[in-house]
Amino acid sequence: MSDSEKRLRESINRVADQLCMAIDGRYDFHVNTDSDDLDIQKLTVLSNFVLESVRRNILELEKSRDLLEDRVEERTRRLDLIIRGANDGVWEWDFQTDELHVSRRWLAMSGCEHLGTRISPDEWKQRIHYQDQDHFSEAVLQHANGLEERFNCEYLLEDGRGGYRAMVARGICDRHPDTGAPRMMAGTQTDITRRKFIDPRTGLPNAAYLELMLSQRLDSRAGEGVGLLMVVISNLALVRDSLRPHEERKLAREVRYRLDRCIQPGELVALLADNTPVMLLRDDSERGLRDRAKAVMQQFDEPLLIDDRRIWLSLVIGAVPSDETRFEGSTDMLQATRTRLRRIRTVGTGSFLVYHDDMRQRNRERLDAEQTLRNALRLHWVESFLQPLVNLQTGEVDAFEALCRIRHPEVGLISPGLFIPVAEETGLIRHLSDEMLKLTLPLLNDPALVDAYGPAFTISVNLSPAQLHDPRLAENLLTMLRDAGADPRRLKVEITETAVMADADIALSVMNELRRHGIAVALDDFGAGYSSLGYLRQLPLDQLKIDRSLISGVDRDDEKRAILEMILTLCERLDLSVVVEGIENERELSCVFGMGAHIGQGFLFSRPLARDELVARVPRQGLLRPASELP
Repeated sequence: MSDSEKRLRESINRVADQLCMAIDGRYDFHVNTDSDDLDIQKLTVLSNFVLESVRRNILELEKSRDLLEDRVEERTRRLDLIIRGANDGVWEWDFQTDELHVSRRWLAMSGCEHLGTRISPDEWKQRIHYQDQDHFSEAVLQHANGLEERFNCEYLLEDGRGGYRAMVARGICDRHPDTGAPRMMAGTQTDITRRKFIDPRTGLPNAAYLELMLSQRLDSRAGEGVGLLMVVISNLALVRDSLRPHEERKLAREVRYRLDRCIQPGELVALLADNTPVMLLRDDSERGLRDRAKAVMQQFDEPLLIDDRRIWLSLVIGAVPSDETRFEGSTDMLQATRTRLRRIRTVGTGSFLVYHDDMRQRNRERLDAEQTLRNALRLHWVESFLQPLVNLQTGEVDAFEALCRIRHPEVGLISPGLFIPVAEETGLIRHLSDEMLKLTLPLLNDPALVDAYGPAFTISVNLSPAQLHDPRLAENLLTMLRDAGADPRRLKVEITETAVMADADIALSVMNELRRHGIAVALDDFGAGYSSLGYLRQLPLDQLKIDRSLISGVDRDDEKRAILEMILTLCERLDLSVVVEGIENERELSCVFGMGAHIGQGFLFSRPLARDELVARVPRQGLLRPASELP
């Protein structure tokens, strides 16, 4: 080999050795050679050119990579911020390994912070309420098989504290580009408990959550008691009417705070649909619930401080224990609760009422009575019976009270004591009263009655509170009287003090309008409740009807006689006609007659009778012996 060839080979080897550095990932150098060979110099220049191009490309790639990494980091940060802001948990389900990767937030909202971020999908499913598990599995399959565009499922999830939270899981599959088979599914879990189960005004669980937890407790109590306490604030409506909106919110928070102080771990306070607080407790005996009710009462012995005001709340508490009653489930027990509530609202402050199993039968009887009443209104089973009012001075019948009766086609006459309370409770009393007016007003000109008692007798009808507070009542009555061809002065309406006080302004206006058209107004059941003599001066009345409760045994009760004498004296001074109701024996008759009573009504004279029976059995005169013959 010649010297020139040898030098050429050495130069080529030197260039090759230097280029090997680029193979190792180094580009920060220049290829050097001391050869004078033109080809070697060209190779050196070309190598350096390639190296320089590679260096520039690498720098550009590094810049692009850094920029991309910055963008990814920024988007990751924003996504993380959005997820944390949305308070959602994130999950990834790897179908290849059947593993679930979840975020710490997902673990926290699922009540399983003790678990790692890699769990089995079965651990997710097992924490879902048993009634929602099949629905959850079906939603996963529907999306995985391509039948639904996205995975979307709402369910109840254990919260790790004995309760449940409402969740919505959303996700989407990553699929194989060739086969379309699902490889993984990722998404979020959103807590919707507040929207679904929390009352926005008080922050308390609502009726739906109460039923959910009650059902769970009844299904899995395993020796643990289950009982309900209903806390009725009897003066709540009055208190709210006196508060501004922000004060009402403070009131709700304070009530919640005091009730929360009365519950133990695993118990809760919730709201029924009518905003009545109900406590779900571990006590299931009447004695235990009574003690818990005392504790609640004590919490409200002191007034609530709302801004600068001191407000006392009046409580009535009802209890539904599960140890002495047999419930078929949460729905049955809540129905008992609602039944108890209807009773609670009718008793005085500070009372404690317990639901017993025998109430179930009474509830069935009440339901039967309601159905009978509805059928009676629909099928025209309602009849108007008349009871005579007797002039105690002459013994003459010159007036009647129309009383409602139902004649069932199979069982015959039904006592009003069975259906009147149901009518009042259900609101059907208005329809029943309207039906009575339609049946009664034509009796004012009934030929048989006119022939038997003369053309001037009057009939009184009872008005429901709804009728009394109808501004069109007088107009409607006058229309019905015209249709019946009857004189308004022969009609008398009977009202109760309670009905008047429900809305005194409207009631007084209606009463004045009735009297202006000649329709007399009588106050019924006076003395049966909390009647005040002061009302007799204030109300536009033509007649007062004294309740049977003041007449029963009046002949041997000095206190009743004193009260009756006082009422009769006052009514005489007010020029107010008085009817003494419920006279059932001659001793009572003698007593009230001796006090100067002028009009009597009661079984001593006649029971309420249908028109034909009344005409046949009750004469116009002669129901009384002469006053001189009275004992």
